Amino acid sequence: MGTIADKLTYLGETKAEIRDAIISKGVVVPVEATFRDYAGKIREITADNGGINPEEEWKRPDDWLPIEDLVVAGDQKFVGLHAIFEDSNFVALSATGNYTVDWGDGKIENFTGATVAYHTYSYADFEGTESVRGYRQAIVTVTPQPGQNLMSVNLQQKHNQAGLNLYYSTGWLDIRLSGQYIGNLVVGGTTVYQGALEAFCFLGDNIITSYYNLFANCRILQSVLMPNTSNGEDFSFMFSACYALKTVSLPSTAKGGNFNYMFQGCNSLKTILELDTSGGVSFRYMFSGCGSLETIPLLNTSSGRNFDFMFDSCSMLRKVPLLNTANGIYFQYMFAFCSSLQTIPLLNTVNGKDFSGMFMNCRTLRTIPLLNTVNGTNFGWMFVSNYLLESVPLLNTANGTNFNNMFEGCVSLETIPALNTSKGIGFNGMFSSTVFLKVTPLLDTSNGIDFMNMFANCRALQTVPMFNTSNGLSFDNMFGNCTTLIKATFLGTKNSISYQNCRLSRAALVSIFSNLASGVQSKTITITNNWGALLLTSEDRDIAIKKGWTIVG
Repeated sequence: MGTIADKLTYLGETKAEIRDAIISKGVVVPVEATFRDYAGKIREITADNGGINPEEEWKRPDDWLPIEDLVVAGDQKFVGLHAIFEDSNFVALSATGNYTVDWGDGKIENFTGATVAYHTYSYADFEGTESVRGYRQAIVTVTPQPGQNLMSVNLQQKHNQAGLNLYYSTGWLDIRLSGQYIGNLVVGGTTVYQGALEAFCFLGDNIITSYYNLFANCRILQSVLMPNTSNGEDFSFMFSACYALKTVSLPSTAKGGNFNYMFQGCNSLKTILELDTSGGVSFRYMFSGCGSLETIPLLNTSSGRNFDFMFDSCSMLRKVPLLNTANGIYFQYMFAFCSSLQTIPLLNTVNGKDFSGMFMNCRTLRTIPLLNTVNGTNFGWMFVSNYLLESVPLLNTANGTNFNNMFEGCVSLETIPALNTSKGIGFNGMFSSTVFLKVTPLLDTSNGIDFMNMFANCRALQTVPMFNTSNGLSFDNMFGNCTTLIKATFLGTKNSISYQNCRLSRAALVSIFSNLASGVQSKTITITNNWGALLLTSEDRDIAIKKGWTIVG
């Protein structure tokens, strides 16, 4: 093997490889861990590989050119396997400091730091590297020039070929790199599309603080190994739209404050290995669109303020752990479209202000815990299309102003608690399509402005108490398809309203006329197809007409 120095170098490389292998199984191995410590770390590897099904792990194609041994931890080197098609093979990248690129076709070029390197491949130069997938292969190597360090790599560079369209797909297949001085790394994004990239591995240490957008839009990326993300502060959009991603190993995210959109659209992820999110402030859209996600670890969200859309469209998620949301302010659409979610833990929402859409389309959710919503102002769309929801607790809605579509489509609800709606302005569609709702409590609607569609399609609704609608501006379709309604007298209505196709008696219509506002102009009240309309006397009708109303029907 050579000299003692050679043996020590080889031993160090072996240690690094073993560390990377252990980390890939979801076990954290600190950089300072001794070789002897590795035995214990190996024992920590669970039989199920930390929740990852081995059959679902990415397998490198057998006919890809090997690059695994071309980079080891401690190197300053980028190695990328690139597909070569029969035509239009454009490659562009940049790095800092001054760097050298071996393009893999016999051409080696030097570039000054941050200068974009452009190259065009010829298919004929790579005979003998064919893949069954229909392309040939090149191995691209980037290294710093003597006296320089590799401090950044940027693959979001558009080639300078005239007429080349924006956001074309590159040919990167597999990337492996190492560089302890790298502080900026750009792989995914919106300048070019990494449409072929399946695997990425960063070995050893780095000084990267922002992982923002790192793999965004790498839509067939399936395997990512980054043993050291300990300096990371911003993980937002890191894997956004990585639709095929199956495994992720990020052992250290303790400094992270921003986790917004981190896994948005990772539709192939079924589980997430434990992440240290103790410093996280914002978790907006973190798992949004993870349609295959079945479980999540107990994340430390004690510093979190923003939880809006966090689990939006996680359609396979059945339960969530009791997250610490005591500092949370924004909860809008947090569980929207979680159509398999069956239970919700009693989250601490005492500081929450926005609960709009929080449980929208949670179609298998039967009950809701008594959340502390004392500071909530927005409850719009909160329970839309909760088909199996049978009851709602008496939430504290004293500060609520928006109740639009709050219970729309809750087809199993028969009763509603007496919510405090004294500050409510918007009631648009609040009970729309709650088809089994028969009665509603007496809500304080004295500040209400918008009552459009409030009871539309409530086919079982029979009575509505005397709401104060004196400030109402819009009543369009308020009682559309309320064919069973027999009582709905409102106080002080000043704008046009329709009771068409209800089941109102003469007495019910007279009561409605008697409580309409006086002195209105060009306002109509529609009573068509109510059986009591035929029984109204001219004196009955005059009650409304003398107040300035036009009666239709």
